[in-house]
Amino acid sequence: FAALSGLAFTAWDLYLDPQMVARGLWLWDEPSGYFGIPWLNYLGWWCSATLLTLIVMPGPRGLLRLRLMIIYSLTWLFQVVGLGLFWGQPGPALCGFAAMGVFAILGWRQEMRRWSRLPALRL
Repeated sequence: FAALSGLAFTAWDLYLDPQMVARGLWLWDEPSGYFGIPWLNYLGWWCSATLLTLIVMPGPRGLLRLRLMIIYSLTWLFQVVGLGLFWGQPGPALCGFAAMGVFAILGWRQEMRRWSRLPALRL
C-alpha cells in the first residue's frame, strides 16, 4: 500500500516539476530525463512519499478516504487544464493526466465496489 501511495504522489509530480522549472523556481545543474528533470528526482519523490505513508498509515482506516479521493481527483483535473491550457505545457499536462488518472480511476472503481456492497436502504 505504501509503495502504491508513493507512486500516486509521484504521478502528481509529473505535473509539478515541469511547472516549477518553467518558472525558474527550480534549476538543475544538468537538465535531463523528463522535460529537463532528472529521473533521480522522481525516485526521491517516491521514496519520500512511501516513507511518509508508512509513518502515517497506522491512523484510523478509511476516516478521510472519500475526501482524499475528491482532492486527488480535483487536483488531477485542474492540473491538466492549468498546465495544458493556461501555462502552455501540453506535454507534461498529458503525461501527468495519464499518470494521475490511473490512480484516480482505479481508486474510484474500488470505492464504487465498496458502495455496491453496502446494504440497500429501505424506506
